[in-house]
Amino acid sequence: MRKNNKGFTLLELLIAATIIGILAVLATISFRNSAGDTRVAGARAKLNTLGGAVQRYQMDPQACPGGSLTLASLVSCGYLEKDDYSNDSYFSYSICAQNSSACPNTSYLACMTGRSSKLPSRYLNGYRYCMDATGAAVEVMGTN
Repeated sequence: MRKNNKGFTLLELLIAATIIGILAVLATISFRNSAGDTRVAGARAKLNTLGGAVQRYQMDPQACPGGSLTLASLVSCGYLEKDDYSNDSYFSYSICAQNSSACPNTSYLACMTGRSSKLPSRYLNGYRYCMDATGAAVEVMGTN
């Protein structure tokens, strides 16, 4: 009688399924971290835009009627194209002249703080990313 050796054994199938499962877990973790880092990079670009608008406003505050430094005034005076800062679901943005309690240093123009659980943990719990008056970006850790 001939033995039929045309298929895979149960052990070979289990090993292959285990390897595929491990690779899927690693890919998911890597994707989640890269998605969070992409959100942070986009938020940093938005903060740089906001800081630049605050800087332009501070150079000539009389060019903008109303006299108060808010997101709405920056948009109405043309320093910002639109206000896409107020409804950001991952970060909150603060203009330091407007809200000094949100900024750890008086030389900062604007700061952002992480507020979504979809971000990597280092961007939560007191993490701030601020732009100072020279245009340099500063990471501030551990202040609430």
